[in-house]
Amino acid sequence: MITIGITGQIGCGKSVVADQLARLGAVVVSGDRLGHDVVDKHPQLLKALAKKFGSQILTKSGQLDRSRLGVIAFSDDSLTKSLNQIVHPWLLKQMRTEIAQVRKSEKSKILVVDAALIYNWQLEQELDYIVVVESTYRNQSARLKTRGLTEGEIRSRIRRQIPKYVQRRSADFVLTNNGTRKELIARAASLYERILKLAESV
Repeated sequence: MITIGITGQIGCGKSVVADQLARLGAVVVSGDRLGHDVVDKHPQLLKALAKKFGSQILTKSGQLDRSRLGVIAFSDDSLTKSLNQIVHPWLLKQMRTEIAQVRKSEKSKILVVDAALIYNWQLEQELDYIVVVESTYRNQSARLKTRGLTEGEIRSRIRRQIPKYVQRRSADFVLTNNGTRKELIARAASLYERILKLAESV
């Protein structure tokens, strides 16, 4: 089984690529999904977040308001660091567990790890290939505004991510997403065929 990491800055289309690879037969481990799962499954983690960021990050029913947490945590470097220190150890442990389970199951020739933080965690050292999905700031901003983020919030979040040129420099494959969703899906399909040939040659 070949393990592919898909990464890139927020709003570049990582999940679109991962979803297409899944439709074609790859097994996907999603960092976003695991991020939801670890908080939902571990009350002590939610408690730690509420203690650090206040009860305003909780809904009336006591669940995590992720949008509110994001606004607070990404407004300041020290708060972002605190968020990472609380959540990342749990998330990375769960991700490694799920990767190991998929590899053992041998459900597919290709395992995809869809995570924005691959480089932050130095997880690329545990993967076979890295795919970086990138886009212009203008296109990133347009997509993120449809999610309800303001221009200030977008700039703040992107500023705290690894620069595109650094990500590109360490990538095995780069997919540029400045066109339509259909065009990105076509690029993802071509990538899948290339990776499948690599898997079959191993």
